[in-house]
Amino acid sequence: MSKLSEAIANICEKRQWLYKPILLMESGAKKLIFRCQDCGQCVLSQNAFTCCMRCPKQIRNGPCGGTRPNGRCEVYPNRACIWWLIHRRAKRLGVVHKLKKYHIPADRRLQYTSAWMNMFAGRILPLQLGKKPKEVTLTKKDPPPLR
Repeated sequence: MSKLSEAIANICEKRQWLYKPILLMESGAKKLIFRCQDCGQCVLSQNAFTCCMRCPKQIRNGPCGGTRPNGRCEVYPNRACIWWLIHRRAKRLGVVHKLKKYHIPADRRLQYTSAWMNMFAGRILPLQLGKKPKEVTLTKKDPPPLR
């Protein structure tokens, strides 16, 4: 992101009265719409707007290898494999090529933090809404202050 977005994120993260409403609004909307798991490093825009952290093994880069032939999860056979759902939706949206991009492993220090603020601060990749994924360099490695 830019220096301006990093400054805005820094201001919001240092002030609880600004950060909490942003976090509640983001979390509420994403949980309702996408069944978000609050990882703090959202990759919805790269996974056909399906939260990959819904996988019981929390695998961020494709199915685990235990997916059954009928597309069911190996851990919970009554559920569809989340990566089967992601691939099916990506096909419908015409963005299967985005699934080839490797996601960095989940940073557990960011769990239950605002992915929006983490994106503005340069800790996670920005939204990828276009058809072609862009190459981006992350600027900030430190997690937000503890709450």
